[in-house]
Amino acid sequence: MKHKPAWYVAQVLTGTEQDTADALIRAGIRALAPAEVIHERRHGKWRPVRKIVFPGYVFFHTALADRVYHHIKRLPHVIRILGANSPESVPDEQMELVGLLSNDGQDFGMSEAEKIDGKIVVTSGPLLKLESRIEKFNARARRATIAVPVLGNTHQVDVGVIVKQTATKAAEPEKPFFDDSSPTPAPKGTRKAARGDSSPRGEPGDISDS
Repeated sequence: MKHKPAWYVAQVLTGTEQDTADALIRAGIRALAPAEVIHERRHGKWRPVRKIVFPGYVFFHTALADRVYHHIKRLPHVIRILGANSPESVPDEQMELVGLLSNDGQDFGMSEAEKIDGKIVVTSGPLLKLESRIEKFNARARRATIAVPVLGNTHQVDVGVIVKQTATKAAEPEKPFFDDSSPTPAPKGTRKAARGDSSPRGEPGDISDS
């Protein structure tokens, strides 16, 4: 019986993911152990740290004939190949997400985002392609959590993101109901002086002493 090439997942001892992937590649089998770079705060400073995205798992692509299956099972650190009763292939739509996290063989690096009016929006980095999978942000820890389903299990994967605060635009002050530039009306009972006459008038027949 001819087996069709497909993606499978090997469960391995934690910490041996890259070694197992390298062993599969040397055997002519395409393999992925996605890794990422995140920031961790140590002694008051942020430092880059490399981590495996799926601890304890390695993805590989092959036509899983019996001899290939037994070869993989005999590799050091391999515990089993995932599946209910027999090895089960990973659906294409799930492998698409894993492929984005594998970042074409490069480490999944830090992304950047901005918080505008209370909403966080990814602006750059590999997380742009996975923005729809984000479940939550932890700006203080420089983390975003994304949900990645693989063979019936949903993995909560933390990836690195730096969230920048963006000041909101200040609201324009409201205009007053009345116009301050209009002249203030004179109090009642006050008579305007005649134009050009600034001194008080004397009573008729009043003659000043010389």
